[in-house]
Amino acid sequence: MAVLLRTPLVIRDDEDLMRTSELHPGYRFEREADGAILVSPTATDDGAKSGEAFFQLATYSKKHGGRAFDSSTGFAIGPGQTVRSPDASWMSDERIASLRAEQRAGFWPISPDIVIEVRSKSDNFNETVTKTRSYMDRGTRYAVAIDPETRNVREFGKAPEDLSLDFSAIIDA
Repeated sequence: MAVLLRTPLVIRDDEDLMRTSELHPGYRFEREADGAILVSPTATDDGAKSGEAFFQLATYSKKHGGRAFDSSTGFAIGPGQTVRSPDASWMSDERIASLRAEQRAGFWPISPDIVIEVRSKSDNFNETVTKTRSYMDRGTRYAVAIDPETRNVREFGKAPEDLSLDFSAIIDA
């Protein structure tokens, strides 16, 4: 179950957020623009599913370049101080190269090219879909929301022609 913390005095900036994450291994921290902090540990079954999604994007990355990111990676995707951590994501070499060195020092201020969100048992699928669509509003080119319980898959944008995701493998992981 996700917990919403409102601690703007404790987590003031990206450094505080990274330090808090380091002090609490096993938890995923995301920050909303208004300073609200979303904390959610990953259940074992859910971690296997997001792990499979990451594996598929990492395999894609080995063949096509770019970089794959796991569920503990935060992106500063605005507005304001919003930091999100998709379950799995990928970014092209071209978009990575567009970032200045100082932008690459913390949470990158860019939304990944590809995002996969897998609904946890404690989440509502409509909220997962809304979160997934929000990446599209911030520059993601292809995003997927997956509900393992109902096997429902919602895709947004257009997948790269050479990307073939095995949704059943993610759901069944």
